[in-house]
Amino acid sequence: MQNNKKAENFYEIQDAVAFNIPVSSNSPFYTDLTPYRKDFTERELFLQLNIEPNTKDCNQINRSSKIFLSGYRGTGKTSELLKLAQKIDETNCYFTVFIDISEEEMDTSNIDTVDILMLMLKKLLKKLESKGANVSNVRIEEFYEWYTSTIIKESNVKLDTSAKIEVGANAQDSILGKLIGVVANTTMRLQGSSESKETIRRVIKNNYKMFSDRFNELVNSIVTKLQEHSSYKDILFIVDGFEKIGSLEDRKKILVDDSNKLTMLNTHMIVTLPIELFTYKNQLVHNAVTMSFPLIDLETQGAKECFREFILKRVSKELFKDDSVIDLIIEFGAGHPRQTLQIISRAFLKSTKETIDKESVLKSIEMIGSEIAVIKSKDEFKIIQEVLDNEVMFDSDIFLDMKSRNIIFEYGEFGKSNKINPIVLENSRLKELLEKFREK
Repeated sequence: MQNNKKAENFYEIQDAVAFNIPVSSNSPFYTDLTPYRKDFTERELFLQLNIEPNTKDCNQINRSSKIFLSGYRGTGKTSELLKLAQKIDETNCYFTVFIDISEEEMDTSNIDTVDILMLMLKKLLKKLESKGANVSNVRIEEFYEWYTSTIIKESNVKLDTSAKIEVGANAQDSILGKLIGVVANTTMRLQGSSESKETIRRVIKNNYKMFSDRFNELVNSIVTKLQEHSSYKDILFIVDGFEKIGSLEDRKKILVDDSNKLTMLNTHMIVTLPIELFTYKNQLVHNAVTMSFPLIDLETQGAKECFREFILKRVSKELFKDDSVIDLIIEFGAGHPRQTLQIISRAFLKSTKETIDKESVLKSIEMIGSEIAVIKSKDEFKIIQEVLDNEVMFDSDIFLDMKSRNIIFEYGEFGKSNKINPIVLENSRLKELLEKFREK
């Protein structure tokens, strides 16, 4: 597990630059890169949620606000959302429930919309309990009675004895505690055998209209109680980690094909949208807002200095041969946090001495480029040339697929500022093939 310890000697570098572990805003590794993202501001997110950016006051929104935040893997969305959740939770506006699907005990190779909805319910109830929120009311009791008499009862009739969902609760438990127990037991069974999962999912889907109505009544009753006993005006779910769901088909099914199920939940949500699904934005939840979370534009004043800070918070300056090596890493990192860390990680492996030098960085760039620069068709060569010629493409499946594979980088709102990843352009094999394509 990453301990957020700066690498002071060569053999600590690998842990310090682990590029698949997001950091929170209170981590010693955290660097605020948001000011260098074109066309994206935290202020806009606050305004979408009707939070006054300066005073942090807000008016309750009568309609449910759903925001899809789309961007590259490893560009810092999770860190930004963790910071945002903390800031919003400190306002008198929203009781925030942050969910990272990838950190839950879920089988991401076999996941369904029902699993996400049950996880949302469990995390809400658990956070209310941990905060000692005074929310017990008749609606919670009604939901508990309906859920156990309908969902649990119907599921248990069809489940093997060993897979039945337990309802047992201690007599001294509050009604909130009882509901937490039965919901937690359901989510646990959704991690069981395929047969158990499908049975429970089918029962909830067959009763989905009633489930969503009861869910909405439950959330509304909790909101009312929060308003009575605290300064919170509403509840906000932030759901992250969809990029780590095993297959594109599953991601599309949950976020696009089943988006009507999200529509039926009358609650505010921020959802991370994998970049390859951006082309489906018009099919998403009715009245949803789609926002782009672009890469960092290194041409923006102060951006390169900020990336230097980003690197040196993790790795001591003495472990690089000289400043020009750090500059080279920043240049080929191309404003992409994960790619920047990946270059350092590979350069560590390629280094022949106990420092990272230019030679090891260049070998790292060639290695990463060989992995990324896999061109599948002549159409992709055509798109590369069009981007190089500044003839912008919009939202085609091939174009978005190339973005998801880090061949094309975006530095503003979608379609505004596309560039070819410099690591890809540096790849010797791709250079050769691109020249042949141009000759034709």
